[in-house]
Amino acid sequence: MAKWMAEIDQRTSLAGANKMELLMFHLGTEEIYGINVFKIREVMQIPPVTKIPDSDPRILGLVNLRGENIALIDLAQSIGLGPMTVEGARLIIAEYNDNKQGFLVGGVDRIIRMSWERIQIPPVMVQSSRHGAVTAVTKLEDGRMVLILDVEKVLAELHPRADDEVLVGIEMVKELAGKRVLIADDSAVARKQIMKTLERLGMKWEETQTGKEALTRLRHYAEVAEDAGQSIYDFLSGIITDIEMPEMDGFSLTKHIREDPRLQSLPILMHSSLSGQCNIEKGKSMGVTDYVGKFQPIELRDKLIKHLGRSQLESVAG
Repeated sequence: MAKWMAEIDQRTSLAGANKMELLMFHLGTEEIYGINVFKIREVMQIPPVTKIPDSDPRILGLVNLRGENIALIDLAQSIGLGPMTVEGARLIIAEYNDNKQGFLVGGVDRIIRMSWERIQIPPVMVQSSRHGAVTAVTKLEDGRMVLILDVEKVLAELHPRADDEVLVGIEMVKELAGKRVLIADDSAVARKQIMKTLERLGMKWEETQTGKEALTRLRHYAEVAEDAGQSIYDFLSGIITDIEMPEMDGFSLTKHIREDPRLQSLPILMHSSLSGQCNIEKGKSMGVTDYVGKFQPIELRDKLIKHLGRSQLESVAG
């Protein structure tokens, strides 16, 4: 495990080819779960755990990792499977928005490399199971199904925050009012956070769950605009996209947009919990206009003002 973690930045090259690597693990049941390797910093045995009095039962305590205290989260209990035993379990250290969390899992299987095209939005009944934490599914060569977890949802439920607290300072912005953006994100939690911010800013939006769906929608608007002799800006002012999405990731979506003369001038904001510098640089190399970490509403507002708060002619001119 240590070797592939040392090479994590090199894996960013997979993203430009619409490919990813998935770490598979189990939670004490026969089901197989997965997390994108990009999010993982280490897999290890469970070190000594310091209990936290009167804490959420899903948080088992703190572990000290080279001087850094990290919360140990019972992932099975967090998605409704019941508590797991620490004995014989493994610890996955994951990083979201520069914050590390430790997830207790029953055991780690292996890492597989695959195209995002093989990863699909789950059926409705699967989406509603496991406390709504399953964001995508894929099938292995042997026919087994892998459930890919929406870790952002898990973390949001562990640390709920009221809108008035999260969106403090987010108010109507004159230069953004009425402008429409396309959102591409498979996480229902992330889309909801973005939409609440846009609503307060006075903006309009459309939401999609995958890069492929977003590209189809964009090409439709391009065709309608072309037929009517209008600009794409008469329909959309920009795009907010995640990196990780079933069918087509945000990097590949950006590449397709920049290759289409009808769409290539649209501002693209990459909104992701993958906060490593390698991902930011990769996005810029693919043509991303700017990067916003999840979930930073003030930063999102400021980037929207910077890149969408200009006139159409200024935007086209760059």
